[in-house]
Amino acid sequence: MKKLFVICYMLFVGSLLGQINVPRVIWSDSSSSSSHLIPSNSVTYMRYEPGNLWTGTSKGLARTTDFGNSWQSFRKNPKFPHNGIFALATQGNTIWTSTGYDTEIEGGSVQTGGGYTFSLDNGLSWDYVAQTQDNPDAKYIQYGINDSVWILPVTVPQQNVTFDISITPAGTVYIASWSSSLRRSYDNGLTWERILLPLDNTMSISPWDTLWTYAPSDTLRQQRIFPRYDPRQNNNMLAFSVYAVDDSTIWCGTAGGVNKSTDGGSSWVRFTHQNQTKPILGNWVIAIDEQNLNGNSRIWTTNWRAIDNEEEYGVSYTDDAGLNWTNLQRGVKAYDFAFKDSIVYVATDNGIYRTEDLGITFQQFSNFIDTLPRIYIPSPKVYSVVVVNDTVLVGTDDGLVVTIDNDTRPFGSTWKAYRAYQQLGTKAETYAYPNPYSPSLDKIVRIHYGAKEFNASGNREVSVELFDFGMNRVRTLIMKTQRSVAQEFDEIWDGRSDNGELVPNGVYFYRLVINNDEPLFGKILVLQ
Repeated sequence: MKKLFVICYMLFVGSLLGQINVPRVIWSDSSSSSSHLIPSNSVTYMRYEPGNLWTGTSKGLARTTDFGNSWQSFRKNPKFPHNGIFALATQGNTIWTSTGYDTEIEGGSVQTGGGYTFSLDNGLSWDYVAQTQDNPDAKYIQYGINDSVWILPVTVPQQNVTFDISITPAGTVYIASWSSSLRRSYDNGLTWERILLPLDNTMSISPWDTLWTYAPSDTLRQQRIFPRYDPRQNNNMLAFSVYAVDDSTIWCGTAGGVNKSTDGGSSWVRFTHQNQTKPILGNWVIAIDEQNLNGNSRIWTTNWRAIDNEEEYGVSYTDDAGLNWTNLQRGVKAYDFAFKDSIVYVATDNGIYRTEDLGITFQQFSNFIDTLPRIYIPSPKVYSVVVVNDTVLVGTDDGLVVTIDNDTRPFGSTWKAYRAYQQLGTKAETYAYPNPYSPSLDKIVRIHYGAKEFNASGNREVSVELFDFGMNRVRTLIMKTQRSVAQEFDEIWDGRSDNGELVPNGVYFYRLVINNDEPLFGKILVLQ
């Protein structure tokens, strides 16, 4: 997924191929599984359509119709050949996803495009089309008055991952891919049209531009020399984000800036950190979104540093269609936006930021605690955010958290957390995860135990103690603390002893006592 991986700039291409029609597989079966648990704790994409919250996770696509209390997972559905969701887009009853996986190569692995799975009937049935790949002979395309413009065919799925999708009201699908750049389909993926963006040495492109030149030795001016559209040599062909305002206005973010079209993708203007008086912060544009303020449009971008050391991480916005940009949150790696009237929410590496004065001041939230079942999410990384009326849903790399934002319940005053875990039900069992556990990497380890009524009061009296390999007490987590019988619980250990010091590497045991029952024991391997 684009929000989780660092992408190299070199295109992995085995041979020169060109454009072909991709095969389509149609599935009428809508098999899925239901659970009260979210299918994965890595919630990287969220899109809301009335009554449905769609989520893209590391374990596939899922949907909730009650803001997280129950889930429908499509992970085991054969129409999703790969679990990793790299992009997610919705438009009414239309849902599009791109999938991907890692291919092992000598010396490491490379991201690989796994194709597209989409539904036109709100998830009742699904179609699948393979990842866009080009025909070996399609090395030239016609663009406006220019014939035979040379463009590198992309022949393999490696480094050919689609990181964003946008659907116009008319149903045109735009995809932003790393090596395949920007493409669109009018027929739900049966065919894809390559769209030319400005090269790195140009700031715009139009069908009426004369792209060719002549060699100085060509005195008869008979052989035209066309520019070479090659993603290995042009960062502005490495597409990462796309946002279709409507069927005319399209924005595309690349590793070389942000591009805008007002004629349905025929011509483009490019904005970079280097070519404006009031420019964007960084040329690597991760996400693009739109905020409507009293009928006026404000375009927001999340910006990462590309090549120039003067570029910065942060977010930028424009109120005049890209002519001037205002820059905020300098130094912050941001991933996603959500809007509630004039309020802006920004998902970042440092948590969720909220501003109600259009960026003059920000509130930051990075500790998410659901006090009732003792769910604590220590990681500040937030990858996605969605607002539905007063409800704000925040996708982290360790679960989904939900809060309310209104006059009576201030944002972040309480959190409801949803996490995936191995269910124990009423079994008198326990386990710890992650295990092995690294305090420096994982922050915390969870000691999980089931929901079982042990006394007539409706509560449980729980004690948890930790011991080293010699059975010397290291930490008393809780002692005779009341816990509800209705839920499975996590007790949290931060890898420290009672005196606050990190414990050394080794094997540790914990003893869990519920009321006066026989103790339950577990083992935790600590590895720094």
